Amino acid sequence: MTSDRAALQTAMLTAHDAGDTPRLVALYTEAADHAEAVGDINACCFYLTHAYVFALEIGDPAADALHNRLKAYGRDE
Repeated sequence: MTSDRAALQTAMLTAHDAGDTPRLVALYTEAADHAEAVGDINACCFYLTHAYVFALEIGDPAADALHNRLKAYGRDE
């Protein structure tokens, strides 16, 4: 887990550069969790959407939970 926002952003950029999709799922989910914890639901859903799309790309089972979180915030279905 990356505790510092700048470190999280750097980790995301590194994962993007490396094409490390499983890591992107984890990092975007972590960013969503941080945003949710501070009550920034728009940012939370932005990050959840990215995590969800990357999870779908690789068939990650986390996709269902990510989708459910988006639905809970009225962002899908």
